[in-house]
Formats: sequence, C-alpha cells, structure tokens
Amino acid sequence: MDKKAIINEIAQKHNIILDENDPILAVVSANETIFNEFEKRLENMLIKQKMDLESYKNNIIQEFKNQDKIIFDILEHTAKLQNSQIKINTDNDTNKKDTKDINYKIIFISAGLQIIFFLVGIIIGIFLNLN
Repeated sequence: MDKKAIINEIAQKHNIILDENDPILAVVSANETIFNEFEKRLENMLIKQKMDLESYKNNIIQEFKNQDKIIFDILEHTAKLQNSQIKINTDNDTNKKDTKDINYKIIFISAGLQIIFFLVGIIIGIFLNLN
C-alpha cells in the first residue's frame, strides 16, 4: 500500500495531517503483512483441500469402475446360466421358474447398485459440506 495514499485518505476523512514517520503507518504496514501471510496460508489450505477432494473423487471413480466390472461379470454369468438352463430344460413350467429366479437376481443386483450410488452420493455430500 502506498503511504502517501493512506496519508491523503486519512487527511480527507478525518481532517488530520499525518507525517510519513507516524506510528499509525507502521500499524497499517503490520496489518498488511499479517493479511498477506493469512492469505498465503488460506490459499495453501484451499489447494490441499482441492487435492484431497480430487483424491476422493478418483477413489470413488475407481470404485465405480470396479463395481461396474463385477456387475457386468455377474450379469454375463447370469445370462450364460439362463441360456444353459433354457437349453437343458424342455419343460415350460421349469423354464418359467428359472427365468423368474434370474429376474429376481437381476432386480436384486439393480437394487444393490442403487443403494451403492445413494451411499456414494451421501459420502460426496458429506465431504463437500465439511469444506
């Protein structure tokens, strides 16, 4: 901050003439130094917080990818089982029962996915509210 600008501003507002060696200017300089240090620390904290959030985001994305692969494998296996059951069983009633079982498994997996997405959303919300 410019000393002359501060002196002129105080002179205009309060009708006081200050000297360049006035102690109030030392206080202003000290406040400015403290504020700059605070600003640097705050910026470092925000950078660290951003890095933490990026890390959480990457972990969640990786977990989604892992879950996606597991679910895809389960669905693929279920489809193979369904196809093999249809080929083996010739009785229509038995086939209907097996199809219902597979449909229940698919519904169960879908419900599990919805719960996982809901919990991940809550976790993300908690992390964002903590910041």
